[in-house]
Amino acid sequence: MSPRDEVAVFDASPLIFLSRIGLLGESLKLFKRCYVAESVREEVVGTGQTIGAPETAEIESLVGMGGLTVERPPRSSLALRLESNPRLSRGDRDSLVLAFERGGRLLADDAAVRSVASQLGIRRGGTLYVLVVLTDRHVLKPAEAVEGLDRLVDAGWYCSTRLYRTAKAALERRGSK
Repeated sequence: MSPRDEVAVFDASPLIFLSRIGLLGESLKLFKRCYVAESVREEVVGTGQTIGAPETAEIESLVGMGGLTVERPPRSSLALRLESNPRLSRGDRDSLVLAFERGGRLLADDAAVRSVASQLGIRRGGTLYVLVVLTDRHVLKPAEAVEGLDRLVDAGWYCSTRLYRTAKAALERRGSK
């Protein structure tokens, strides 16, 4: 399934970091519809406003323009089951439930969240996935995607050195296709 045909549910990390490097607006255009759980929006925007994070204004603007839909997930049996997982925050649980209920791709960087998504059969991606798709769709040239990867790290996004090298090489190879 092509991302253009997919629904995407953004967890906090991709939302924050794609905004910090100026790619959130373009990222939202990759998908048919984009959602964020109400609790994630409150966490990202509320905390962001408190500490003066620059991404809060863009996120609020994208919500206001309808590019990002805020939704409260239902209190389903899945939601109740996930409450017992101590490794998941409320926002993580809500993102998982929303992705499951909407049949969407969960965009999350946290390993625990991605593991649960995998167990539930939820398609997943993260910040790197979005960079790759932006490159494959020719929104970014491979060199711009590598620059975006560097800006992510500079903005505080964490990945291992091994993942960084692998991601950089994969993005660079996209130019030789």
